[in-house]
Amino acid sequence: MEFKVNTQEFEKVLNQVVSIIPARSPMPILDHFLLSIKDNMLSVYATDMQIALQTSIPVTSAQETSIAVPAKLLHDTIKSLTDTDVKISTDKDQKIKITTDTGVFKISYLESADFPHLPAFQEIYNFSISTDRLKRALDTTNSAISKEEARISMTGVLMELKSDELRFVATDAHRLVKLSYMDFQNTIEKKIIIPGRAVQVVSKMLSDSDVRVSFNDSQIRLEQGSIVFVSRLIEDQYPNYESVIPLENDNLLETSRDELTNVLRRISLFTSSQTKQVKFSISKDILSLSAENIDLGSEANEKILCDYQGAPMEIAFNSTYVSEAIRNINTERVIFKLNNPTRACILEPKTQVENENLLVLIMPMRLNT
Repeated sequence: MEFKVNTQEFEKVLNQVVSIIPARSPMPILDHFLLSIKDNMLSVYATDMQIALQTSIPVTSAQETSIAVPAKLLHDTIKSLTDTDVKISTDKDQKIKITTDTGVFKISYLESADFPHLPAFQEIYNFSISTDRLKRALDTTNSAISKEEARISMTGVLMELKSDELRFVATDAHRLVKLSYMDFQNTIEKKIIIPGRAVQVVSKMLSDSDVRVSFNDSQIRLEQGSIVFVSRLIEDQYPNYESVIPLENDNLLETSRDELTNVLRRISLFTSSQTKQVKFSISKDILSLSAENIDLGSEANEKILCDYQGAPMEIAFNSTYVSEAIRNINTERVIFKLNNPTRACILEPKTQVENENLLVLIMPMRLNT
């Protein structure tokens, strides 16, 4: 193997793939990148056996070969170099050699024969979606993915195709996020669950162009330019989330998104580290937020203006859940739809983005006495 490459261009490719490398691997070879050259294209591939990512850049090389190189060391080495062209080659001692104008760096490599290949894939359906839309859907639902392995179906994002809608849903039983694109026309109706780790990797790797999404009953594949990403799906039944969305929350609280964000940031400093509880005291035109940390002997209270239709109410929430919810609401005003202090609350933007519908559900907390 021998080729020349610009360090910044190579680093961009490695940055995309390095997130696939598992923190703890049962197979040492999974700690490596598979570098392959064919038809003057250098491909970089990594997998943890559940997800896999491959991308490539053009290089000049007369060879067709592949080797497995320690991922972290190669990534850190290229990242540490200045913007320059380097020559990368292999020698008879089974080492990859990185040659710059001022130095030489050698890294032992493994033969590629035992490296797991990109999984075979046979699609049953595909569609295209803009990067902005896919990234928004994944980023918005990511916070509500459950961390409890006992509820395997809830450790991912449900992607639901309907005849006239593309829907993304996540819930951890304490909160639920549902983001729908209402202008999608699908020829099939299908539900698949994308694992949480795949959601996080895909969100980071996306660039500007459209993404081709294809799937079958066990895998999803995303393609964008030279990038190919494949993940196993969670093959389980997703809970009936629609049954928990309340239909009779008639107490409406409207307030400034930015003001509420700022107040929550300050008030949350005074919450218990275990509960993160913030109390909302709601009247006709005043929303008072308060918190207390008994262990530290600290407390805080702050008021903002609001418009409220309903009987005065005191209700408590996890401040982190509310902050994350309103972060994804991109209008100036946010609406809380309430029933009573023990029933689920719905958060929505005052005005939905065109062809989009966002709903966030948060379960209240028992008020401290």
